[in-house]
Amino acid sequence: MVCIKSILTLGLAAGATAVALPKNDTLPGCGEVNVFYTGLPPYHKYVLEQGYPGDVAAEPSRTAPCFVAGPEQPMSVTEDRMRWRHSHITGVGYGIRGSTNGEDITKFEDNLMLFRRQGPNSPTVFNYNPCTFLWTVQRRAPLSSDCAGQPGTDCGYEEVCGKGWCSNPTI
Repeated sequence: MVCIKSILTLGLAAGATAVALPKNDTLPGCGEVNVFYTGLPPYHKYVLEQGYPGDVAAEPSRTAPCFVAGPEQPMSVTEDRMRWRHSHITGVGYGIRGSTNGEDITKFEDNLMLFRRQGPNSPTVFNYNPCTFLWTVQRRAPLSSDCAGQPGTDCGYEEVCGKGWCSNPTI
């Protein structure tokens, strides 16, 4: 009897915690999702050491708002950029997350702590190479329609790279 009661209780608890997938009419519309994405500058020496050509790593920054800064920059710089708006999605690029460099991993952890403080209810996404940025956002915040002709607020692209750390700054 105890076993059946435990199974029934477990089943009810699991059912109560299930999350319904949003229906198309409840998905956010164009310009209704704010994204704060950060990572390494595309021509940062750590990106190039990982084998990614700078021009490939720079591609996502042309299509979405990003703030990129190397580990040589203090976290206060990233925090200042994030402070001015609410973010529905936060993200960290693979250049930091996939690195085998201790400075990058520390920056990755610091970014996660910042995201928890600034947007504790916002999901954090991770890409698996420089070209999968949009995929990471679309899978957590699908939109109700194609917004190609109706972009939201352009929050721009900002790159902060210490002297001697980036071979070809993109801005």
